[in-house]
Amino acid sequence: MDPRVVALSGPLKGQEFRLAEGAVSVGRDPSNRMPIRDVTISRQHCVIEMQNGGAVVTDLESHNGTFVNGIPVSKRALAHGDVLRMGQCELVYLTEDTSPSMMPRVFYSDTSSADIRKTVKLQDTQAWVPTPAVVGRMARDLDALIKISRTINSIRDPQELQHQLLERIFEVVPAETGAILLIDRAEDEPTSVCAYDREGRESPEVSVRRELVQRALWEQSAVTADTSGDSPVAENAVCVPLLGVQRTVGVIYLTSTGPNRKFEDDHGHFLNSAAGIAAVALENVLALESLRAENRRLRAELDPGDGLVGDSKLMRKLSDFVAKVAQGDSVVLICGESGTGKELIARAIHAGSARADKPFVAINCAAIPDTLLESELFGHEKGSFTGAVAMKRGKLEVAEDGTILLDEIGELAPMMQAKLLRVLQQREFDRVGGTRPLKLHARVLAATNKDLDAAIKKREFRQDLFYRLNVVSVAVPPLRKRREDIPLLAIYFATKYAQKCKRPFKGITAEARAVLLNYEWPGNVRELENAIEHAIVMGACDEIRPEDLPENLLEISSAKPAGSSYHAAISELKKRLIRDAVAAANGSYTEAAKALGVHPNYLHRLIRNLDMKSELRDQENE
Repeated sequence: MDPRVVALSGPLKGQEFRLAEGAVSVGRDPSNRMPIRDVTISRQHCVIEMQNGGAVVTDLESHNGTFVNGIPVSKRALAHGDVLRMGQCELVYLTEDTSPSMMPRVFYSDTSSADIRKTVKLQDTQAWVPTPAVVGRMARDLDALIKISRTINSIRDPQELQHQLLERIFEVVPAETGAILLIDRAEDEPTSVCAYDREGRESPEVSVRRELVQRALWEQSAVTADTSGDSPVAENAVCVPLLGVQRTVGVIYLTSTGPNRKFEDDHGHFLNSAAGIAAVALENVLALESLRAENRRLRAELDPGDGLVGDSKLMRKLSDFVAKVAQGDSVVLICGESGTGKELIARAIHAGSARADKPFVAINCAAIPDTLLESELFGHEKGSFTGAVAMKRGKLEVAEDGTILLDEIGELAPMMQAKLLRVLQQREFDRVGGTRPLKLHARVLAATNKDLDAAIKKREFRQDLFYRLNVVSVAVPPLRKRREDIPLLAIYFATKYAQKCKRPFKGITAEARAVLLNYEWPGNVRELENAIEHAIVMGACDEIRPEDLPENLLEISSAKPAGSSYHAAISELKKRLIRDAVAAANGSYTEAAKALGVHPNYLHRLIRNLDMKSELRDQENE
């Protein structure tokens, strides 16, 4: 085990910091072990250290937050591959041994070009003309090309495809070592390397001459080179570009030693043919892999899995619950107030289960009229009722082997409750107007903000259905009961909307944090998210200040005398400065804003938030 962090982006990109040598402190101050010159990073931002045999990152109350895999944290144990972000810098935490001896090594050298013998243009049909004496060799080459064609059409993994291609080439070309280098531009370093050795060594070393690679890419030609003389250690090389349909993918580079292993014209011609066949296939496989990676990234953004924001005791308990129930197939009833994130919990259960790659379907039982809900849930056959012009699959059927969330289950009409009870009991259902029962394969989750016990007593909800749903239940805590998570949530939402609005964001002021912590949040996390979005959209600077928050938060916060003497003094100072500036400007808000050094819109918002309109109006009339 070799615990370390590697900088992926930012001023320190590519540098490694080993945790075995001590804690890694990160911040803008030069005294840190990892000093980063970035104004969005605090002077003492965070520290990464070994604790109880594992690495832990601790945020040092930084102004802009510390993120692990996109989630803001105050303290978090790290796993191999976790990505940390602070400001514009990204780090990756690694533990596994990836020493160079276990990986293909490519060494670029800048040897003199005096030994470059020939350039063979790919489109030059006269570059190599076969004679009757080499017909047998042509048959061998043709057989190898057919093998290459069959191989590349059956492989979808880029590394495996490159390895198999090199194996087929070595059946014809007398090379000792070879490599396929994927390169975006001739002047860049390879983005990927696949090396092969005739001796079968696991991680061969290949010395690649930069000039040969660049010349092959620039001229789009096969380049051969050999050292003059009969020395047994003289190195020969051939480099062939991989020309795809839309771009040049990279090069095939082969080497051999000794005068008896020189690459001849027919070898270059064979390599040109092999590269022409393989380049398009490799280009398509790389494009497919890129699309898969993009798909995974987009899925992660839309469905963050167990990315539950918060380090409070209640949230840790909730995360443990999600991890435990995700492994089974039991029905889960998720209770909680509106806006607490019940659907997020359902998605986290789905993402942590074996059904993660299957559909997740959510249906809001309260948002669909009772007359349409049955059709939405179960589907209908063509002609089953007026307007049913075609067969329609219901949500239960669309979910297939995935997960279906019945949100606001407490609002179901009595008739639908009875039908749903049968579905849960029999694990089958009928489309509206259908005669053939369909099996229910999806896992069922339910969510409600209603007190189902009280609804049962009022005969608004079936008791037997409640027992079917309440196999495993969890209550999502309201935000007011986990106030320590409010700063993390606020930073998370602020970062999200700052990127969406393309606005700079450096952090949340202490005064604004105090307002957020003193508010009761009846709308829970959803209300907090809306408040932060409002602050990002309406804010006049790169920090969130109290004046940027919705007015109802400020009104309730200012009504609380406990612990508010500091903020009251700040508010009174702002009022006095505004009064004096408006008086000196003879009632002109524009001139007053100029004197105060703020934007006029910001001054108007300050006056509104501090409830000074009537006061300034009276001052103007005196």
